[in-house]
Amino acid sequence: MIAPTITGRSMPGLAAVLGPHLQQVLAECRPHIGCPTRVEACTGGNVSHVFRVHGEAGNVVVKVRGRRFARISHIATDPALIAVEHQALKLHHSLLPDLFPEVLAFVPEAHAMVMTDVFPDGRTWRDHLDRRAATAKECVRLGSALARIHRATSGLPPLRDGDGDDLFRVEHAYGYCLRACGHRALDEACRRLDALPGRQLILGDTCPKNLSLAAGRTAFVDLDNVHTGAPLFDLGYLLGHLVLHHIARPSHLHPLVTTFLDAYTLPVPARPWRSDDLLATVSAGVLLYRLEAHTVPYPATTPPATAGRLRHSLRHLLDAGRFTVPDLLDAATRPVTA
Repeated sequence: MIAPTITGRSMPGLAAVLGPHLQQVLAECRPHIGCPTRVEACTGGNVSHVFRVHGEAGNVVVKVRGRRFARISHIATDPALIAVEHQALKLHHSLLPDLFPEVLAFVPEAHAMVMTDVFPDGRTWRDHLDRRAATAKECVRLGSALARIHRATSGLPPLRDGDGDDLFRVEHAYGYCLRACGHRALDEACRRLDALPGRQLILGDTCPKNLSLAAGRTAFVDLDNVHTGAPLFDLGYLLGHLVLHHIARPSHLHPLVTTFLDAYTLPVPARPWRSDDLLATVSAGVLLYRLEAHTVPYPATTPPATAGRLRHSLRHLLDAGRFTVPDLLDAATRPVTA
């Protein structure tokens, strides 16, 4: 039996983004999957186009960066920037191969990478959270994995030349995220983050759509936001999303957050996160970013009325002054009163 030949006509998505480099990239896939038989587009990525290429012997993931963001087409970008993500993936996989995909091939002229597929069930953690609550075991794995990553990347040099990492942090972590909603308390949080000691490489986009927790493995993908910053930003970013995906399941929120943050801070037994107002403010800023800002799409996680209630509570917290993680959780789980 002769396996079907994959051509531009039979898979217009991948052919459209790769153009004349289609067969070159498919040739890089063949040593890992055999003859390609099927291609499917992967959803969720905002910057790059992502495809899962199936073959007779398995499957790989192909990531391609174009001249515009994949899901935010009005934002232009330099496709050559995929080289930074390539560098970040190689570095993180070399340090923690169990937590990151391996780059199997890099085709710079196509602005494309071929990687191992770390989603054994084909679903992100976001996909699972849309159907059910997180589990305590997942939160332990996430907290301990993020702590391992921050320990492993401590002291490493920036990925970008000159002040490139500083500019990236200001534009993306702060501009697109924390400052997107225009609150003075979040401006102050950005200044406090920059003043923290121990700046290092951080992931910059630790949200559920970039995570896999299937088959007992924890894996992080989409490293195009890796930059030099404060590890607290990663922690607050993931904490904000944990809250976001459970505001319609309030009984789960306190125990899951406690489990996650305890796992991150072990072996410290005193729960220093309980009084960390900067962590709470960063998490609140991430929540507002997802609920109010419209530049970067993130599908709704709750009914509009529930989201509106949370927006009101968050702005009230930010207006009132410094607050803690328990305060944030209380605000996320109680009704708004007049």
